[in-house]
Amino acid sequence: MNTASQSPVIAPIAMTLSINDDLASRALKDLTHEELWRPPTEHNNAMLWVAGHLVQTRALVLAQLGEPFDTGWGELFERGAQVGDADHYPGRDEIERVMKEVTSRLQLKLASLDDESLARPATIELPNVKTMADQLAFFALHDTYHIGQLAYIRKSLGYPGIVG
Repeated sequence: MNTASQSPVIAPIAMTLSINDDLASRALKDLTHEELWRPPTEHNNAMLWVAGHLVQTRALVLAQLGEPFDTGWGELFERGAQVGDADHYPGRDEIERVMKEVTSRLQLKLASLDDESLARPATIELPNVKTMADQLAFFALHDTYHIGQLAYIRKSLGYPGIVG
């Protein structure tokens, strides 16, 4: 993925998302449908829900940058959503397909941002977030947090790690 940008501020954020794409793919690789929906404990979400949430959040970021993207999933993967039966959710192939599409559009949008647009006030209220650059950095952190969850859940299922 091309992480070139008009602004050096956005380049590490775009690179983080690009690296995370590869890690998400590795995390989901070779798992069965049952494994993808097996949470490590009754208090955690399953891998495929976390992956769907990651994609849904990237679509939200794209919308905040003025490019709405509808995953078609409604509120299934929103923070705090009550997780239901796996049959009511898109499968791995659909989540990976939408992830590629939303991420491609997000990377293009990030590359188009200049310092002026990154200095604009944030569009949502988050701790210590004042500008759009701050907001995008927060979402890169959010993205990476969930990649870590995917890696942890994968290992809890007895699979090798996704790095190293």
